[in-house]
Amino acid sequence: MFSLRLADDLELSLLEERDAEELYALVDANRTALQRFLPWAAAATLEAEQAFLRASLERFARGGGFDGGLRVGGALVGALGVFNVRWEVGRAEFGYWLAAPYRGRGLMTRAVAGLARVMFEEQGFNRLEIRCERENLPSRRVAERLGFRHEGTLRAIHPALGGRAADLEVFGLLRSEWSAARERQERIA
Repeated sequence: MFSLRLADDLELSLLEERDAEELYALVDANRTALQRFLPWAAAATLEAEQAFLRASLERFARGGGFDGGLRVGGALVGALGVFNVRWEVGRAEFGYWLAAPYRGRGLMTRAVAGLARVMFEEQGFNRLEIRCERENLPSRRVAERLGFRHEGTLRAIHPALGGRAADLEVFGLLRSEWSAARERQERIA
């Protein structure tokens, strides 16, 4: 099982089927805030979370990324995943969300920095991306704090509330840029 200790009480670990009820309860408690930028949250059910976790574990087994649970003191507080993995070019995307009571503490910044370190320094990835809606300022700030460069806007590409298509901002970080980003991360920690 994948597990990454990020601080004394902060850990990122692979989400498993046994986490379905805890994951669903967290999504349900944060549904209103999450669905603003993550359309899947509006229709989340326990059964949907169980199916998601099964599919996620299959993707992990194939080397196609993973979905991790961010835990503070053992309690699930959010998720950070890796997807759209392209091993042949060393590229992957990060996606993440955090429960409302845990926002603004730097937890996700610390988690993304720790996972980026593993992917660049241990897994040999060359490029990491974060994509988020323009109005999702907390997600944008995570990318910016860690040195990801704003590379452009994908217009009207992401499903959003009310059936509209939202713009996604694309942030990228190359392994060659990682040392400067790591220095930034160490100042945050």
